[in-house]
Amino acid sequence: MQPDPSTGIHRDLFAPTLVRALAALVLGAVTIFWQEPGMTAVAWGTGLYLAATGAASVLLQLRLNGNDAVDLGPGRQIPQSYGVLYLVGGVLTALGAEDPASLVLYAGSVMGLAGLTELALGLKHRTDFPLGRDWTIAGLATVLAATGLVLVVDLGPKALFGVVGGSAIVIGVTHLLAALTLRHEDRRGRAPTGTA
Repeated sequence: MQPDPSTGIHRDLFAPTLVRALAALVLGAVTIFWQEPGMTAVAWGTGLYLAATGAASVLLQLRLNGNDAVDLGPGRQIPQSYGVLYLVGGVLTALGAEDPASLVLYAGSVMGLAGLTELALGLKHRTDFPLGRDWTIAGLATVLAATGLVLVVDLGPKALFGVVGGSAIVIGVTHLLAALTLRHEDRRGRAPTGTA
């Protein structure tokens, strides 16, 4: 059962969802248009993307904590858990990924673990929470990207950047649509009776 828009849950979810969407779409655009990135650029781009994803997830957790209508059961703190993991992984990737193998180690490990966590949360709440399906898609895309990084490690920085960027585009588009839907649902929930 979806939460009632009048509880303000859609308004609380809008900003973190939009932040994550924009971070993902920016990285996706960069990976499309930057044809010959060096390893340093790939490490910093991937690291900043992971850190921005983490920041959006922590913001989401803060918003969830502030709304008593949210009931995720024992999974209530999961967005914060993978948010912190993304933040730490982003910093490690940006500062420590000097070659393709180390980028796969840092970014791939973080994306795999955080993606599995988000995928599990999304599958559990896919029908009873506004972001359930989006979490499922994002988790799956992230896990596939982590796997893809392992598979293309020998193809160089452009291939690694392309794998991360491809998943970022999928996540960015789905989260942008989710943010717009959340905004619409929030406005509908605040509209006077008979005008929605």
